Amino acid sequence: MSSDVLEKRYRMLLRAYPAGYRRERADELVDTLIGDEPTDRRWPSLREAASLIRGALRVHGGSTAARPTAVLLWQGIHLGAMAVLALGVLIGLDDLVEAFQFGGFSDPLTVLRNQGVHEVMVIAALAALVAGRTRTAAVLAVAAAVVPTVISPYLFLNGLPQWWAPVVATPLILVGLWRPADVPPTPRANAVLVTAGILALHLIPAGGFRRVDMSSQVVAATMVIVGIVAFLWVATADQRLLIAVAPTLLLGTLHQLGNDMSTGELLRRPDALPSLAVAVLIAGGAVVSTRLRQRTRA
Repeated sequence: MSSDVLEKRYRMLLRAYPAGYRRERADELVDTLIGDEPTDRRWPSLREAASLIRGALRVHGGSTAARPTAVLLWQGIHLGAMAVLALGVLIGLDDLVEAFQFGGFSDPLTVLRNQGVHEVMVIAALAALVAGRTRTAAVLAVAAAVVPTVISPYLFLNGLPQWWAPVVATPLILVGLWRPADVPPTPRANAVLVTAGILALHLIPAGGFRRVDMSSQVVAATMVIVGIVAFLWVATADQRLLIAVAPTLLLGTLHQLGNDMSTGELLRRPDALPSLAVAVLIAGGAVVSTRLRQRTRA
């Protein structure tokens, strides 16, 4: 009876794998994990559970594909476009709420003209991309950078991160139109989950330590460390995240460059990082790691 319970719990963990992989390998994996000897265990060990989840992340990242590097690059680019648009939406919503909190209700039309039109158009571009309408998403992303700026140059003149979101996303979406036929598209549910993970990374309270007391600094620093470690644990298994997160890291840097062209100031400020160089190194490291793993497997 205990082996039946253990098998059921192993199979629950295996649901983290793509459906096709489960159909082909689930029985083999369960037999290997349980073994031939009778056991009284009712739960997988923490090490086994972590290994299964990490293995599922690798499979989602294309490790079992015929061309894992191609899957990494093309799906990573698609996920990067989604993530940067989603981050632009998140920043824009935060700024809209703040604008209305601090006097925006006295002149709501100005707030909507300055920020609302852009927010709606970026949301539309993101929705089209999630729905798989890549060409429509490309048109909407270009429009989100141009039309709101014509209506009101507020976001452009201030170089706000949400204005940069469609600008950064547009070339990624256009490049994605040339995805090779033998590289499968990113499953929608997986793409949404990856995007949510990248947004969670950006919600870590990494800034403003100097403005709070020591105990709050310790709590915030702990959250930063735990959040980054968790993200890296996932991203080093599913390395598409390392490609996808790179363009989102550029939004803050582009905003700072727009407000202060001094690279010295940019490098002195901890919230200015990751910079373009860091983003490129992250993406490059993911590609090199995948190619080395592919050679080892061959």
